[in-house]
Amino acid sequence: MEPGARLQQEIRAMVTECAVCDRDARDAQQQRGIELDLGDIAHPEDAFDTDLLWHRRERHRERLLERINQWIATTQSAGG
Repeated sequence: MEPGARLQQEIRAMVTECAVCDRDARDAQQQRGIELDLGDIAHPEDAFDTDLLWHRRERHRERLLERINQWIATTQSAGG
């Protein structure tokens, strides 16, 4: 599996498992103008509050954004 595909799969797994990571990833997509193909992932409306109870948000956000940055760098180097 290519590094970009592997990173995207890891990002999707994080987003699928946690509504908080989902929101952070969608915010990153919007802010950075990227497309992580998260359209088919959905969480119940109250999942954000439930996931936030046990969630170490800053640690997760740091890990998620690190993976997104790696994915961006990988896709840019592959395309250019």
